[in-house]
Amino acid sequence: MTVVKACYEVTQQLFQAVQAVKTENRDEAIKEIELLLEKRETFLPSIQPPFSSEDKKLGQEMILMNREIDAKLKLIRSYVQRDINGLNKKKTSMKKYTNPYESVNFDGMFYDKRN
Repeated sequence: MTVVKACYEVTQQLFQAVQAVKTENRDEAIKEIELLLEKRETFLPSIQPPFSSEDKKLGQEMILMNREIDAKLKLIRSYVQRDINGLNKKKTSMKKYTNPYESVNFDGMFYDKRN
């Protein structure tokens, strides 16, 4: 099996893994995606010309799959970032609820000079 074919198969597995990501299984899916990305990264430096017509066809298909993989990975990243921001908001609101006077601003205090 050629290196291009092996890289194509890993890219295909990666494409399927990215498409199958759901909210419930996101952590496991991200681990699987990371493993497949590392595996594919080992193949990429060893891809050297000359290419046969089959290799060129597989390369074009990999480019198309990679565009969709990139778009889906950006979407997954935005979901994770949104969840992190939500957790941070919950954490700060819980702190404000448990200790409401912790972050009081004292800039506008009034001092009574009569006493």
